[in-house]
Amino acid sequence: MLRLLYISDAKEGINEDAVNGVLKSAAKNNPPLGITGLLVFGGGVFAQILEGPEQAVLRKYVQIATDMRHHNCRIVYITTTQERIFKGISMAALEAQPMEMEHIAELDARRHETVPADAFTDLMRVFFSRIQALP
Repeated sequence: MLRLLYISDAKEGINEDAVNGVLKSAAKNNPPLGITGLLVFGGGVFAQILEGPEQAVLRKYVQIATDMRHHNCRIVYITTTQERIFKGISMAALEAQPMEMEHIAELDARRHETVPADAFTDLMRVFFSRIQALP
């Protein structure tokens, strides 16, 4: 199984309706592919984590990279894994809080380096705990 985090710059004028469109599409298309994950948005940036079978995740990323709602799509972190962080979640969405955006920006700045796994995992745990707290 593969876990991939990418970051992209939202096109100007992207709003909550656009994010809801992504979620609706993901709810329909991701389960048959075995893909789970999280979309984080805010500050003109999207960050999305995709988890699932390697080929499905890579194909989905290529498809996402051509989406006109964003540009400058770049993989920040990619790894194989045995366990999902977002098990049973076809695609959740969170509006990023300022400190989370800072962590995302730091991961982005270090994307050409080897990012320590715990830096990525710690941020994912924060996101997961926020999802669990949603009504």
